[in-house]
Amino acid sequence: MKVLAFIGSPKENGNTASMVNAVCRGAETAGHEIEVINITRLSINDCKACCACKAGKIQYCSINDDMQILYPKIMGADCLVIGTPVYMGQMSGQMKNFFDRWYTFMDVNYQIHHLPGKKYITVTASGAPAEVSQSLTDYLNHWLGSFFKLKLVKNIVGGGLGSDDAINSQPELLALAESTGRELK
Repeated sequence: MKVLAFIGSPKENGNTASMVNAVCRGAETAGHEIEVINITRLSINDCKACCACKAGKIQYCSINDDMQILYPKIMGADCLVIGTPVYMGQMSGQMKNFFDRWYTFMDVNYQIHHLPGKKYITVTASGAPAEVSQSLTDYLNHWLGSFFKLKLVKNIVGGGLGSDDAINSQPELLALAESTGRELK
């Protein structure tokens, strides 16, 4: 199985990255092919709502940026790991730009292509208690699961993670992340 993980945090060694990497370590141990991409290192522009992706004249999107590299990777993956810190109750701005550009995966009639049936895991990291940011997990499950028709494996929700290394004080959360990857089928 190809597991493609996206980290939407500018903190390369922060809590989000630690949890996503733990999922991937577990998945790699189980024999899965892993690729981890920190989208904050990439150039991903805002969707312009030009609808060129609906006209059938371009392969993915009219915007020539790093999403052109990511689209075939997303389509070729069997499982997507979406990891983001919680900023003001929502995903990071970089993750939102990335997610907005998924518009190309639906046609003019909102029929989804290339994504249905893929598996997904969400990872969120918040300085506030985990229950405070539940709405972000609900949002991700609505769009990834209900709308884009991916199959939920697990939501890993980290709360009380104020400092960059706060995850180290919650080894059970890292163990949960790693076992989620290891048990991926």
